[in-house]
Amino acid sequence: MRKLLTIFAAFAALTAAATDTEVRVTLTNPSSTARKAVPVVIDVDKTVTTALVTLNGKEIPCQLDDMDDDGLYEELSFVTDMAKKEKQEFLVTLSTEGEARKYDMSTYGYVGIRDRDKSAKTQKHQRVNSVTWPAETNPYNYIYPHGAVMENDMVGFRVYADHRQSIDYYGHRNLKADVAETGFYTTQEQRDRGYGEDALYTGSTYGCGTLHGWDGEKNVMFQNSRNHTQTVVCEGPVRTILDITNKGWRPYEGCKPVDIRTRYILYMGHRDVEVQVTFSRSVADVPLSTGIVDIVEGSEEYTDKGGLRGCWGRACAGNNPQVYDTITVGLGICVPKEYYKGDSHFSFSKGRLPDQAYVEVVGTEADNLHYWFAATCDIETFGFKGKDEWFAYLREWKKELQNPVKVAVKR
Repeated sequence: MRKLLTIFAAFAALTAAATDTEVRVTLTNPSSTARKAVPVVIDVDKTVTTALVTLNGKEIPCQLDDMDDDGLYEELSFVTDMAKKEKQEFLVTLSTEGEARKYDMSTYGYVGIRDRDKSAKTQKHQRVNSVTWPAETNPYNYIYPHGAVMENDMVGFRVYADHRQSIDYYGHRNLKADVAETGFYTTQEQRDRGYGEDALYTGSTYGCGTLHGWDGEKNVMFQNSRNHTQTVVCEGPVRTILDITNKGWRPYEGCKPVDIRTRYILYMGHRDVEVQVTFSRSVADVPLSTGIVDIVEGSEEYTDKGGLRGCWGRACAGNNPQVYDTITVGLGICVPKEYYKGDSHFSFSKGRLPDQAYVEVVGTEADNLHYWFAATCDIETFGFKGKDEWFAYLREWKKELQNPVKVAVKR
């Protein structure tokens, strides 16, 4: 009998330890325009194992993320559409018992080790969560597909696994995530069935939005780093996150080494990517830059001389018209005024095409900075009709970024 009572007492203690916590999250749209897929992120206690988000009693897909790979969740995210001047109140129920809810996947993150089998039909590329290589190694041809990938149904991007770490752009024909099937290397048969494809020639530039150093004339990449790491932090119904880390980076001779982690966040329903950069020390002594490739064929530029830069022109991925279509691409980048130092441009000959870019010179007195980039192309059935529409979108995009939805969390 005493043993039975002990068992009951232990069960009661375990049951009491499992708790639910309700959090109210209030969103206010200060804008006179409606907003789509507004991202919301809140911190959660590491004891949380599952979450439920509701709006007016209706369940909203959410995502719990382990941000530091310790096996525990630290952040909860969800997105919502908002009418102009609208106010919404969400009820978030956090529990320390049970497993995270399952929803349809709306984002995709991937990095793999290439199967060197020459037969594409029998290749079995091996997925990994993270890959690290030393400075003397160039794994570009051993990583599949040449670098880590992030995608939703509107846009896809990859970060090249070499010293450039340039952002390449994958355009979609339809609202459908398909990089998992094409691997960034779309066949003609897949094109005919409405799949997207690699749409950009990046060369030795930023591609679309990479952070590099700056020597006053051109970008400085990551040759002088001790090692490099690409990590898929998460993927799910709400967002995918990639971390690109360079240890011991020396962008110029005599520079004190610095570790730099560039975090790319792509939400469902977004064609823009949020970039969060963290350094291991203050980088007031490190000239930095980001930007977008100056698309060689008929490129037209837009700038507000205040951190917003865009372009529109014809691009051919891989600089090989025999393999890739020539596609009209629109790129954009938006740097907050506290980091923006000025516009620039560079162009130098390399191979059949010059490497050239529209540059945003940036800097910070602290150990972090952030900005955003975006892309579109004319194969989209859901996109923009021309450069005027694209540049107008960029201006509205900046206004939204400068005037974000207000979030209040009551625990």
